Amino acid sequence: MVFNLLLRIGLKPRDYFLKIVLPAFIVSILLMIVGSILFKGIVLYIFLLLPIVIIVSAICYPYIVLDSQKNKINERLHIFITKFGTLSITDLNRKDLLKILSEEREELGELAKQAEKLYVLTDKWGRSLAEACRFLAQRTPSSEFADFLDRLAYALDSGEELKEFLMKEQDIVMDDYAAFYKRMLYSLDLYKELYVSAMTSVAFFLAFSILVPFLLPFNFVFMATIALFAFFAIEILIVIVIRNRLPFDRLWHTGKNPTETDKKLKKWTIISFILTAILLAFLLVAKYVLSISPFADIPYMILIAIGFSPLAIGGLISLREEERVKRKEFVFPEFLRSLGDSVSAKGGGMVSSLEYLSNHDFGPLTNDIKRLYKRLALGIDSNKSWRFFGFDSCSYLIQLFSDIFSRCIYFGGDPKTAAEIISKNFRKIVQLRKSKYQNIQQFVGVVYGLGGGLSLALFASLGVAKMINDLYSSLNIPETVIHILNIAPITNVDVVEYIIFGSLIVYSAISAVLIKIMDGGHKFVSLFHFVVILWICSIVAYATKLLVSQILGLSVPLY
Repeated sequence: MVFNLLLRIGLKPRDYFLKIVLPAFIVSILLMIVGSILFKGIVLYIFLLLPIVIIVSAICYPYIVLDSQKNKINERLHIFITKFGTLSITDLNRKDLLKILSEEREELGELAKQAEKLYVLTDKWGRSLAEACRFLAQRTPSSEFADFLDRLAYALDSGEELKEFLMKEQDIVMDDYAAFYKRMLYSLDLYKELYVSAMTSVAFFLAFSILVPFLLPFNFVFMATIALFAFFAIEILIVIVIRNRLPFDRLWHTGKNPTETDKKLKKWTIISFILTAILLAFLLVAKYVLSISPFADIPYMILIAIGFSPLAIGGLISLREEERVKRKEFVFPEFLRSLGDSVSAKGGGMVSSLEYLSNHDFGPLTNDIKRLYKRLALGIDSNKSWRFFGFDSCSYLIQLFSDIFSRCIYFGGDPKTAAEIISKNFRKIVQLRKSKYQNIQQFVGVVYGLGGGLSLALFASLGVAKMINDLYSSLNIPETVIHILNIAPITNVDVVEYIIFGSLIVYSAISAVLIKIMDGGHKFVSLFHFVVILWICSIVAYATKLLVSQILGLSVPLY
């Protein structure tokens, strides 16, 4: 079974054992030896979990790779079927069509490799396309793609034209992609639950670490520092897991050269960082060095939140541009359908049709259409003109599908038919994305609320620790009882409090990045979410500190 999987993922058994299994086995043995020397008891058992995880990962490597390939195929299936369908209405023969698909590595990813296998089987090995499809259907990791290949093979054997088959397959494959996308949305819900559960557990660990020094002979600063590093490590681990498991679904374009919008966002982000550095330095110096009023009277939590607030400038501008891109995607299908109808009615007049459409209002896409018309009117390179149109729109989907349209027209395809295929599939993708954005908005609310909950739990625990410390300090406790109960006064409460607030800053930063990883939007928008979460944490932390000091700061009667 494992050997069959190795062949399917293109890995030789010899390489698998020498490059993966054997190194994992050696590393595990070394870790077991080191662990048995350095650790004892329950710590040793916990440490021995690491070599076990390494060995299990090495054994499961083929399954992991195969599952990854399956997701990479399914996540770009909509692009593949749209490109395959539009290019099939051109004058290209089957081999040239497969060769073009195999060269689209950036757009199609793993599906380009699958197309390359079909091309090699038909061109080098002399097999028919139907035979090649059946052969590949038995070896591809994606059941959706395998079903498509089986249907294609049956249609070709029945004498059906490739173009006619692909026209009918558009809805079927897009429905398969929609089912895959909905499964992805369900996985988003699972990741939200995972994140909430993990953060709740970490919050309990942090609160417990504050109270542990009253029970065991540990230093307060040491326990708080260990808890902070554990908190940071767990958050990073969760982000890595979610990032690797989520399918590819980005919003922003992938052009190498920055557009005017990219330059604008970069400029405002740099300004935001400069203002933040200046404001934060001024507030810290005014409070802790010069003691200037009223800055010296501002609580440090609120002071830090004010200092980081200029970052929201770059984040808000990026958020506004991101919303513009979403609106462009909403009107793009209507523009393309209108263009296809106009070109078909005028007998191939692409430039004149664009000139006519550029005078109409297509919302935020209007200026991009006017620039496209001016480039095409020069008559230099139509493919590059459409590619620049996609980059200027800043939308990854518009970039992909406008390039598919231009390639289809370049190879002699009918503009009206191509526009109908692309606009129909594009609209389905946009509708699916709306569901994802609503899902992400719910996650944003969970992250905001979780930040307040973490602040409340941590600073309430710190207030209890202070109360216990003051109580022990006010009592005349014999020396023997002190040794039994491990009663040690807290001499560095401020340091522990700063460490706890530092963990909230870490939470704010990582959670903001995670939000943009999950929705596939522009990374600069995470600056806005960071500032909002930090303000929530700061306000709740200060309010909790005041409330706990008022409630627990009273004298405790002894009976």
